[in-house]
Amino acid sequence: MFQAVFGIVGWSLGGWYVPAGLGVVAAGVWILCRARGTFSGRWFSPLVTIGLAGVMFALWQTDLTVPHAALRFFSPLVFFLMLLAVLTADLMELAPLFLSRTATFRRRFNWPQVAFWGVAAAFVIYMILIPTSEWLMNQMLPNPTIRELEYMSIAETVRLRSMEAFSGLWFFALGATIGSFLNVVAYRLPRGESVVFQRSRCPQCGTQILGRDNIPIFGWVMLGGRCRNCASKISARYPIVELITAVLFLVLYFVELISGGANIPVRSPNAYAGVVWILMYTKWDLVGMYLYHSFALSVLLSCVLIDIDHQEVNSRTRWFTGLMLLAPPLIWPDLMPVPFIAGGEDWLPYAWLRAGTQCLLGGLMGMALGTLAKRTIRSVGSTSQSMGQVASFLAVVGIVLGWQGVIAVTLIGLLMRIVAGIIPIWRRGSIPFTALLLVAFVTHQIIWRWTIDYGSPWWPSHLTSGVGWVGVAAAIGLLVLVNRQIPSKPDAPEVESDQSTGCSLEQASTLPRPTNCQQP
Repeated sequence: MFQAVFGIVGWSLGGWYVPAGLGVVAAGVWILCRARGTFSGRWFSPLVTIGLAGVMFALWQTDLTVPHAALRFFSPLVFFLMLLAVLTADLMELAPLFLSRTATFRRRFNWPQVAFWGVAAAFVIYMILIPTSEWLMNQMLPNPTIRELEYMSIAETVRLRSMEAFSGLWFFALGATIGSFLNVVAYRLPRGESVVFQRSRCPQCGTQILGRDNIPIFGWVMLGGRCRNCASKISARYPIVELITAVLFLVLYFVELISGGANIPVRSPNAYAGVVWILMYTKWDLVGMYLYHSFALSVLLSCVLIDIDHQEVNSRTRWFTGLMLLAPPLIWPDLMPVPFIAGGEDWLPYAWLRAGTQCLLGGLMGMALGTLAKRTIRSVGSTSQSMGQVASFLAVVGIVLGWQGVIAVTLIGLLMRIVAGIIPIWRRGSIPFTALLLVAFVTHQIIWRWTIDYGSPWWPSHLTSGVGWVGVAAAIGLLVLVNRQIPSKPDAPEVESDQSTGCSLEQASTLPRPTNCQQP
């Protein structure tokens, strides 16, 4: 509070002639008002606090020149931190009121309309209000800065931000759509049913799902989680999987695609990144690598879903999936940035042959590591079948990332399993090991370049020395031994479950529903 008082006095006397100083004074006055309890519990208090915090953050990022040296202790950063504390207090005050009115709010408002207007408001804020505020802040700067070299008009900024927003939304929608299809794959494929030629139906009454009700995430929300025809409950697993897939696609979009390949090793990152330089002036090598890794991510996620259901797919499907993942690098060798060995071009002169060798070695290494995990690590909350999927999972990782990459993912997965062993939900048997390997795969993609640049020669890569490989083998052995000490849960009886109703198929058979229920 005294910091705010001194800041108001200092900026009022020494910085009143600077337009940005008025913003600091306003922030200080608001902090004093909230400290005295003024506007306590009012709905607009957090909005004002967020707005002023945004102004202080913008002033801090613009390297605002402090008019006097004495005011450096009352910089916009200090006021920004105080406003964050005020915002925390505002939210704590409004939380009980919000919780008490939640039921009434849900009855009075149409949630699909609330979601629509919420998304519309977010777009307006991102595409119009934020560019306008940045333009105003540029006008308020007391001295010219280097930012003038990157100056764009407000109309150009709005167009750029709208392009960025719609691109991100498109990739999010792509991921959600793929997630909806993965729900179908995970349910039908182990049962030998077609994933293409059958329409989605209600699991209870057998009515075909309308197209407007089959929109990923929003379809389930607009229906309230129930069938439009018979009002039977639809499992929340479907929108959760769609949301997870959409988020993972969006993570790869930011980390691998529009970053200019900043996470991809060996390959030099693009000098110009962003939506304009990567998508509008299309960099096809990055787009191809993103689509290839997204396809692999979809395969791995479907494997996790099948493990959760304690199911398996037949060998023919596994081999077909492996060939689908092996074909793209043979056609486009740039999809395998890490060589199978340092100086591999001296051994194999053709790029497609080097890429194919890397894929084959990676698949074999993944199968070997998966078999090792199945035979040496006791199942924790997983049936023997779900542990059997580990070999197929790691084989897919090896084909996509190479034999060094699958070793790295295995190391990360074993380490995560040790940490997860102390989590109650894991020990109760709710999460298969492949789920942690999926997290390890995504983590590896994010830190891929960093691990090779700073981990060599000890981290698995084409630059690892002989002594480094000895260390890697010792690390795997040690992690396996530690994982064997994690208390295991006996394998549960294999009861085929229907994720739509939450009961076993034996129980579900007594319900009035068709025998071949489909994903809604």
